[in-house]
Order: sequence, then structure tokens, then C-alpha cells
Amino acid sequence: MSQVNTEAGQTRRWGREVELVPVAQHTCRVYRNRPRSLAELVLDSLRWGNRTFLVEGSRRISFAAHAKAVERVAAHLHAQGINAGDRVMLLGFNRVEWLLAFWAIQRLGAVAALGNAWWSDTETMHAIALVKPAVIVTDRALERMSSVDATVMSFDTLQDAATQRDASTEPLPDVTIAEDAPAILMFSSGTTGAAKAVEMSHRAVIANIQNLLVLTGRLPDELGPEHVATVSLLTVPLFHLSGIQISFSTLLSGGSLVFLEGRFSPEKVLRLIAQEHVRVWGGIPTMVSRVVEFEHFGGYDTSSIKSIPMGGAAVSPELRAKIQAAFPQIKKRVNSLYGLTEAGGVLAAASGEQLQGRPGCVGRPLPVVEIRIDKPDAQGVGEICARTPTAATRYWGETAPIADDEGWIRTGDLGKLDDDNLLYVVGRSKDIIIRGGENIASAHVERCLATHPEVLEVAVVALPHDDLGEEVAAAVVLRPGAIVSPDDLIAHASAELGRFEIPSRWWLRTEELPTNASGKVLKRELIGQWPAEDAVLDLDAPKPPTPSVNAPFGH
Repeated sequence: MSQVNTEAGQTRRWGREVELVPVAQHTCRVYRNRPRSLAELVLDSLRWGNRTFLVEGSRRISFAAHAKAVERVAAHLHAQGINAGDRVMLLGFNRVEWLLAFWAIQRLGAVAALGNAWWSDTETMHAIALVKPAVIVTDRALERMSSVDATVMSFDTLQDAATQRDASTEPLPDVTIAEDAPAILMFSSGTTGAAKAVEMSHRAVIANIQNLLVLTGRLPDELGPEHVATVSLLTVPLFHLSGIQISFSTLLSGGSLVFLEGRFSPEKVLRLIAQEHVRVWGGIPTMVSRVVEFEHFGGYDTSSIKSIPMGGAAVSPELRAKIQAAFPQIKKRVNSLYGLTEAGGVLAAASGEQLQGRPGCVGRPLPVVEIRIDKPDAQGVGEICARTPTAATRYWGETAPIADDEGWIRTGDLGKLDDDNLLYVVGRSKDIIIRGGENIASAHVERCLATHPEVLEVAVVALPHDDLGEEVAAAVVLRPGAIVSPDDLIAHASAELGRFEIPSRWWLRTEELPTNASGKVLKRELIGQWPAEDAVLDLDAPKPPTPSVNAPFGH
């Protein structure tokens, strides 16, 4: 492969030792030994040679073949005028060519803008206008992109370029990549308003993956040639942090990455687990729940699964119990990950053992992550703030940094730290229902209702109320054949919730809740779909007093 240069003093070795160094205008924890650019990671992966790296249907691509294909795709993009610092948007669903394009962009020192394949045309045009990519690679019909002021090419074109052995042998230009130069533009996954592009540097992305490699004991320098490959199933989009992280760790540890072709379904996941002997399946709680609840689950061999790390939400005790029953071989290895895009990915993680008996716990902060709780209430609950080298630099097109002057990022999540430095997530600060001046955490109500034996899924939202301002509303997906009334659920919730926390609006349904590409429930869409005639219940409870909106929530 051609030469990739980084800043003076860089080392290719990976390590666990942490030091304090200046990052931007503040001091931050970083790993002493670390790569300085993403382009180096493909070079690191060459040690795995002819091992199978990518599996997509009948396609099997080795690490050596992958590296060669990346060079060919980089040459193709360079021929289209792409150079260091240019932006290239990837707009499509998971496939081999998506990854080839990503690594080719890094090889050139360019910036990968990871577009959301589920966007509407309007949302797509907004993102393109925001980041102004020189080239867009997509799986959409090209006529849909005809008005775009950029070179547009299909992933199929890159597939052809990647396999052209007689392509130009002219060497690619040497590039010098600064550690704090932008590497990726990730679009925030908010469900309202126009998406923002979050700028992530090479330093931030590498610190994030190094955190995960330290956590899982798979630092490249600690793996010998006899290291047994791990087969990982990719069921989350590559344009989300959780998806790209899985691909990074697999690349560096000599494992195999299995693609889920098409849209997620429990049947597809189970078939691939059995067929490919998948060892690690990374998903989010909603996906995992739907798989273990699948009526034909028992008809598939899932004995190869050894780990199911999950992100997207705190894992409820009820879901952990279901997973442990469905996958007894991982009884004490169900993991939880917590993070967000602006903080560069994962901030805290926990093993199944750490989670036992700790509802809402998401684990301890990772080695280079500092966590503080801002403005805690009487129960120690406040907004979670993080300081870490994995943090994003800024929103693209804005000059102000995302972090404050001391390097702290406000997550928008409510949580607390216990005496063992374990982090608990209570809910989103913007996911708080204010009923008559009382703060109610939606996640708290959801966890309670989810323990009812006839409930499959639940989402709690705020609906407007003329008198109280907002009232608590619950959309509940019931098991097939279940005979449950709102009164039954109220009786169930009364054992745990304060009367003002119990939903007064109900939508009992059998269809799945609407979700986005990463499987998170689209609460605004749910509110928009709420039926005019639902079960409106009078709980006959006195109105709560009207304290300040910052009153401690709870009972």
C-alpha cells in the first residue's frame, strides 16, 4: 500500500496506559500509545492476511483482498478529483462497498460524511447543502440525485472499480494527516428538526475504538497470530456509530463481519446466527427483544452466540432475564453500552454481572472518559456531562465547539453516579413530562409497565392537557391474544409509581412501535399518530402542587 504519513512523534503501537495532554483548550485523558490517523488501521489489518474479513451472502473477502480493494477504490475516487480534506458522502444501506468507500476516503485523507439511508429526499438535500460534498456515493436511483451539485456515483460502480485488477497502477499521493483533522461527519439522530453534522477528528474516532478494544481485551498489540477469529453479526447501520464501531473492532482483531442483507427481521438474524456460527451479535435492546420474542426462535441453532453487547438504551432487568433464558450460554455476559454521537460514541460500559440488581445501570466510565453529574437533585440525579478525547469537535458549519471551555459536553441525559462510580441513566432530560409542575421521567414509567407479563413493548410520551400542561400517555404493544385493559395496567403500575406518574391516556395495540434506522422508538411520530378516541382515564387523584420545573422527580 502507498505511504500514509502522520504528525511527528506518532507511534503505531496500541496500549492501555493513560496520560494527560492538552486537547484543544483543555487537558484531557488520552492513551499514550495510539495510532494518529484512521488510514493506519487498514495497514494494521494486513497482519491477518487471508483470513475472511467480510461476509455478504455468498461473498467472502479476506483482509488482504480488502486492503487491495480499498486501494483501487481510493484510486477511483482520486481520479474523480478527491484529495485530502475533501468531503465524500456515503448514502446507502450496509454493503461491502460502503466499507470499501469509507476506508478509501480515509486513505486519501478526505472526510467521510455518513448520510442516513432512511432520509427522505428533502432531508437528503438539506444534508448535502450543509456539508457540500464533492462526491456522493449512493444506492439510490441516480435520477433522484440529478439536481445535486456534486459528482454522484453508485456503490455498484465502486464494486466494479474494486475488482478491476487491470486498473491504473499509478501510486496514490502520499498524504499527511493531522490527528485533530476531521475524519468523519456523523449526522445526529434526533427525531425532530433538521439533522446536524457532527465533526469527529481522527483523535476522537481512534480514542473511541481504543476504549472498546481495551474493554474487550482485543488491542492489536496484545493479539498473537494464533488469536481465534470472532464472527460478528452487523444488524445496525454503518452510518451510525454503533455500526461503524463494530466494523473497526472486527478489522483490527482479525474477525469476520457478517452483513445482514436488507431490512432487519428476527428471522433473518436467527438464520445468519445459525448459518455463520455468529459469536458476537451487537444490536440495540429493541432488536434483541424482538428476536428473543420471535415465535419460531426455538427452531434455530443459536448456541454459537457468546456475547450480545447492546447500546441505545439502558437494558431493563426484564429484557436481561429474557436474553438469559433464550441464550443460556451467555448468562453472565449480557453487556450494556452507553454513549451519544456528540461525545464520540461509548462513554460507559458494563458486564452482565455488574448490571445484576442495578436497574438503569449502564456501567463505569471508560478509561479516558470523565463523567460528572451537573446540578444533582436530592437523589443525586442531574444531567450527565462527559469530558473525553472521543468528543466531537463541533457541528459542521458552526464555529462554536460542542464542549464548553473546560472540555465538558452536556449529554441531555439524566443520571447519577453511585459510590462504586457506576453510572445510572434515568432518562432524557428532553424526555421529561411536566404534569402540573411535577417532573416525570418517561423511562421510569416505561420500565414499570414493561414488567407486566402481557406487555411486549411500551413507549411513554407527553400529550398536551388544558389544565395540567401535559399528561402521561402510554402506547403499549401487547402479546398476541392478550386480554388486558388500561385498568389492569393501572393496577400493575400502582405498586411502583406515584399516582401522578400513572398514564391517563392509553393506546393498546398489537402492531410494533415505529422506530428509526437504529431501532429507537420515534416518539414524535407516535404522538402524531395518536388516535382521537383512546381510553382517557380519570385517576381521581388530586392535582399535584405546582413547584418549580426543577423540582426533584420521583415520588
